[in-house]
Amino acid sequence: MGEARAVPLPSYLSYLLYQTEQHRRSVAAERVAKFGLTFPKWVAMVALARFGACSMTRLARLAATDRTTLTRSVDGLIRDGLAVRAASPTDRRIVFVSLTPAGEDLLVRIGEDLAPAHDELYAALTDEERANLSRYLKKMVTGLIDEPEWQQDVLAFNRKAEALTA
Repeated sequence: MGEARAVPLPSYLSYLLYQTEQHRRSVAAERVAKFGLTFPKWVAMVALARFGACSMTRLARLAATDRTTLTRSVDGLIRDGLAVRAASPTDRRIVFVSLTPAGEDLLVRIGEDLAPAHDELYAALTDEERANLSRYLKKMVTGLIDEPEWQQDVLAFNRKAEALTA
């Protein structure tokens, strides 16, 4: 009976990835809520910290968030003085979003609060296992994202803002 209920390995791996991310997201959401943020707002702020001013389209892709959720999140960040909107100097139809100094400062404080949770998440893995997991996940992302520029942005995401996203 157990074998009849067995799940194919790729499906099981997807399930494990989903469970890992959902639990990690839950922990992060609880911690960022202490700072008055929702998880989508925090994700948008991390992307803005990493990439600087972004159009809403690019920010939605980098934050892996649908436009409706992103628009609500950005509106809230602006209302709270954590981000600002500005028209593109070359094309007034394009609006860029960027963090304010208050937003940058808040991200630093959140990063300090999240550090112990991240340490706990990865505590069961050796340095070699962490490196291997990172390498494997990057291979998977490479297979999922066709556009080279977007792929490069996603894969390089932790370089500038490592303390905020690690």
